[in-house]
Amino acid sequence: MAVIMTVRGEIAMAIALPVIIIGYGLTVSLSAGRSDVAAQLSGHEEDERRRLINLRAGSMTGNVLMLALVCGTFYELARGEFGGTFTWLSALGGITYAASSAMCIRAERTPTADRGE
Repeated sequence: MAVIMTVRGEIAMAIALPVIIIGYGLTVSLSAGRSDVAAQLSGHEEDERRRLINLRAGSMTGNVLMLALVCGTFYELARGEFGGTFTWLSALGGITYAASSAMCIRAERTPTADRGE
């Protein structure tokens, strides 16, 4: 990103972006031992509770993003712009959800050695 910003002539952003990213990474990593939130953000999923929190947070994020995309699609449709960015991203989200649901259902029905079936 810094290279792209430099090429575009945005030197301040070329310096600020890596500083922000490295600062965030260091802050989260160094405080992960003392804070559950920092541990979660740093990717330390050591137990089932943290994995469940991560799953729920990801689901909520997906729901909010899909709501924003659907609202954007309705906005495009109201302006007569069918086939815009929001429409395609909404379609991609819906197809991905349907495919992943089917995959999870199929995986749940398939007996595996891990479940002792």
